Amino acid sequence: MLLKGCLHCHTTCSDGELTPQEVAEAYAARGYDFIAFTDHDHLLSRRCQEIYARVRSAMLVFVGVELTVFERGYLHVNRIPGDRETLHVFNHLGEYDLPLPKILERLQALEQRLPIDAVEITSKGFRHQEFEVPAIGYPKIATDDSHTRQMIGRAWIELEARRTKDAILRAVKGNDFWNCYV
Repeated sequence: MLLKGCLHCHTTCSDGELTPQEVAEAYAARGYDFIAFTDHDHLLSRRCQEIYARVRSAMLVFVGVELTVFERGYLHVNRIPGDRETLHVFNHLGEYDLPLPKILERLQALEQRLPIDAVEITSKGFRHQEFEVPAIGYPKIATDDSHTRQMIGRAWIELEARRTKDAILRAVKGNDFWNCYV
């Protein structure tokens, strides 16, 4: 089954402008099959898990978190749990304003702390081709990292998989997906 999804979006549970329900409705209206709420760890509201649990959607909805990791400055890593699988994505490489050798140093340091499975080659949905290189030996995903309604739908992934959380995460880990951009 062909599935369309976003593995990085924000809600009012941290610094997004839309509630989790509004985010789910906006992605569903654009034909998405799955999304991952990845609100910032240090900004999470106290009741966010309760709020996420009330979201009603025909999409598969992952509830992850965007971790702030301090490694020669701050870095962001999404942790997205499925039912048994967990995906860790080193986020928005282009936003650190670092050349490739410095990104590789940060990635190597992150690998000592977290099981990195993929890297995000977009910033706010805009592609950074300079990171689409073999030196970064991980699957490279596109997301829109939405914080507002206008950001939704700039970049996403598509994949052929069963419609389960773990099948989607395994496809990403196995680099069995396509990046798509507006």
